[in-house]
Amino acid sequence: MRMGLVALCAVAAFLGTASFAAGAVCSYNMQAFSEGTTSCQNGRQFRCSGGKWESVGTDCADVDPGDAGVKVDPGVNEPKVREPAVRDPSVKQPAPPTEPKVP
Repeated sequence: MRMGLVALCAVAAFLGTASFAAGAVCSYNMQAFSEGTTSCQNGRQFRCSGGKWESVGTDCADVDPGDAGVKVDPGVNEPKVREPAVRDPSVKQPAPPTEPKVP
């Protein structure tokens, strides 16, 4: 009986640690990451495995430089472009009509 109880406790302890490892999270830069997610850290890519970061072995970029100068205005569907009016000096006006000369 005692041997069965010890075996049952051992199995329960093993299952408890397995479920703990399956739900383990990794943290980086004050953010939690679940098991299997990847993160770019200081130019290198890492994967969360068992609550620890493992290097994937590839380089990455922490910040996307392509979006650095982009300003977004979500309420605008089209950019604001001023349409020239007919009397603006930049609009070329047609020459006044002339009457043909008859010989």
